[in-house]
Amino acid sequence: MGRRLLEWLELFGDAFREIRVHPLRSMLTLSGIVFGAASMVSMISLAGAVQRLASDDLKAIGLPRSFSFQDRAPQPDAVGAMAQRHPGLRMMDMQALASLEGVESVHGFNRAFMLTVGPVGRRNIDIEGVDAGYLELRNMQIVAGRSLRPLDILNSAPVAVVGQELVRDLFGAASPIGQTIKLNGKKFLVVGVVGPIEITFIPADFSFTARRIYIPYSYLTRYNRSPGRVDATIVTARPDVDFGTVFAAGVRVVRNRHGGAEDFRIENDAAEVLSDLAMADGILDGWNVVMFTIGGITLLVGGIGLFSVLLISVRERVREIGIRKALGADEGDILRLFLSESLTLAGLGAGIGVGAGMGLLIITELIVAKFGRVYTIPVNVPALIIAVVFSLLAGIIFGWYPARRAARLDPIEAISTM
Repeated sequence: MGRRLLEWLELFGDAFREIRVHPLRSMLTLSGIVFGAASMVSMISLAGAVQRLASDDLKAIGLPRSFSFQDRAPQPDAVGAMAQRHPGLRMMDMQALASLEGVESVHGFNRAFMLTVGPVGRRNIDIEGVDAGYLELRNMQIVAGRSLRPLDILNSAPVAVVGQELVRDLFGAASPIGQTIKLNGKKFLVVGVVGPIEITFIPADFSFTARRIYIPYSYLTRYNRSPGRVDATIVTARPDVDFGTVFAAGVRVVRNRHGGAEDFRIENDAAEVLSDLAMADGILDGWNVVMFTIGGITLLVGGIGLFSVLLISVRERVREIGIRKALGADEGDILRLFLSESLTLAGLGAGIGVGAGMGLLIITELIVAKFGRVYTIPVNVPALIIAVVFSLLAGIIFGWYPARRAARLDPIEAISTM
């Protein structure tokens, strides 16, 4: 094994010397393999980064582990005393859902539309009554002050978190924290400012989430609804439990509590997110196939170029081959000589191509950063391995015939060839 390894090292050394003798021809031969490896590494890595960004964005704007119950009045054809006694969702339903095994959180939600008066201006604004932790659940960042707390919800406190895009209209240049606003004549203390849902890749505008005011849902339940009524209940399952089991248990509990009354609508938010993720994955998987095919075709073209150059090399070195055979080299020695040259060219092309692909990813990150976005594009390791393996396979496959042809030359005819 040691002798064979030394023999191959010597052969690769000869191959490098041959490459240095014909640098221009060698670089032209490498170009196809370089472009193929670079395109495969860069494009598949870019597609993987886009896939990750799209997945993160879909999870940010959706609720990947949640389902909800939306309140609605009983249908006109509702019959029976039980149906009439359950006119919509109640806070008691939330308590029953929170006691289920595997439930991480249950959030109440109410909607309202109110005239808002601030120290500077007034506007008609959408009001959302939310629970403690709801803003964080929707990936909305508190940019000043604080979010709503459990004690605010428990006391139905008149406190508000104002959307960032409303601050200038309602408060001018002054800080809103600690000031009061009036919602339909009722004073609310501003305790925080919230920014919009932030996404990085999907071309959607969620700035409307920062043009709303968020107050405790319990306040609207107490003063703007019938006793204990909520517009919606959002249930989130723990990450370590089966979502389907929690979903089925939640639906069963609410249906049993409402005695068959059709006074709520079930929305499987997690299923919607999974559907969107599957669609995005399908599109990007198709992109990967296209990029893989382009890279493979480029490597094929590079392999054909390698094949042509090696045939030329064999014709140029016929006399050398004859002398080697006359000195005792057998067909296997000649075969390994030209295969080592082919593999050296393919390996160099793969190495340069992988480096070029990584360089393209860095350039892409720098270009995107110029537009105010910071993207990290990690190198797709499987794509890198495939690019190297395919390049070496191209070296073996397209180098085999020229090497075999050289190995079968008759030594006497080869020496006599001028």
